[in-house]
Amino acid sequence: MTYRLAFPADVFDTYKQLPDAARRDLAVCLVDAQEDPLGHSEPYGEDDGIIRTVARGHITAVILCGHTTSTLTVLAIAYAGT
Repeated sequence: MTYRLAFPADVFDTYKQLPDAARRDLAVCLVDAQEDPLGHSEPYGEDDGIIRTVARGHITAVILCGHTTSTLTVLAIAYAGT
């Protein structure tokens, strides 16, 4: 099952401001997570199967896995590059 991706407006603004390489890395993480959220992410704190982390290169994002609605919501983005 493929999950639908959702970005709150403020998080999408953060995404738009990232360098191209960071946006590509995040896109790869999110596309993988859309197919298998639990298999392509790590727990964020306690493993509740709902709040997860995806990371690649210098980019990390926290996602909310809405299993009943088949939606992945990007809650936060962190970029550790220059």
